[in-house]
Amino acid sequence: MLYQAELYSDILTTDVITGLRCTHSCGILQVMLSAHSKNNALFCLEYELPKSKINANAAQKPLSSAGFSPKWVGVSFFLFLAVFLLTILWDRTTTEQLTNWPERERAFFAVLARVGESDWMLIPTLTLWVLAQIIGRFPLGYTLRWFVRGTGAMSGFIFLAVGLPGALSAILKVAIGRARPILMDEVGILHFTPFAGDWRFAGFPSGHATTAFAFAWALYFLFGARIAIVFVGAFLLALARIVDSAHYLSDVFVGTGLGTIGAFWVREQFGKRGLLFSAKVKGRKNRMLTPFKRLLRKRKHARSTA
Repeated sequence: MLYQAELYSDILTTDVITGLRCTHSCGILQVMLSAHSKNNALFCLEYELPKSKINANAAQKPLSSAGFSPKWVGVSFFLFLAVFLLTILWDRTTTEQLTNWPERERAFFAVLARVGESDWMLIPTLTLWVLAQIIGRFPLGYTLRWFVRGTGAMSGFIFLAVGLPGALSAILKVAIGRARPILMDEVGILHFTPFAGDWRFAGFPSGHATTAFAFAWALYFLFGARIAIVFVGAFLLALARIVDSAHYLSDVFVGTGLGTIGAFWVREQFGKRGLLFSAKVKGRKNRMLTPFKRLLRKRKHARSTA
């Protein structure tokens, strides 16, 4: 006989109890386990669930998608397009004003642009992701196993959330071939030479803005509003590309949108597959933080009683 339990999505249960079989749905994790009275008691104690949550005859509830409605997507697209057209009108003005800032300010933004290269985001996260996969194959204790799992999952998410939109941005830049602002006086603001093989004709969209905002959104999805300050850094990095005569305002604006959409898309793919994020009607929550918090509380309690 099988018992069905409904676990709210802030509790991660995979591979903790022997014989556990899970299916991930939107907002609720449904768990099937072999039912014995002692197993039920252990299950409730481990996850702090009341026994009323375990119901042998519970029916599956209809679950709605965590995706966005077509109406919302359509309105957002036309709004984005309207703002994009306005930024094109402001391209020359903003470039002339920002590139004529005092030398000290321009030097600061030049350094910021170098620090904001995507390599600083992609190489560490890829390294941690791979190491977690390797270390996870060894027999580990409960605490260390969850630490490795959580680190690997979050590193992999950041790598994909930044790397995928960044790769798309790099392809579009070469295929579209928009001239950068350093050629503005020679060819104007809307000159295109697709597949030119010249970095001066690879201005649209901004790769820095793409990866900066994808990285900011990835951290926000993982850690919430407590880390919202990263958006200030992303904005300054995008602004630096205009000050540095590398991009127009419209390049940066589209890069910002591309990074945002890419990070949202990667989060949705993780959530649909029950990886890292729980599926909810109103957004997705990082499920890995709950085990981390529980483990930290246990370690703190162990030290206090030692």
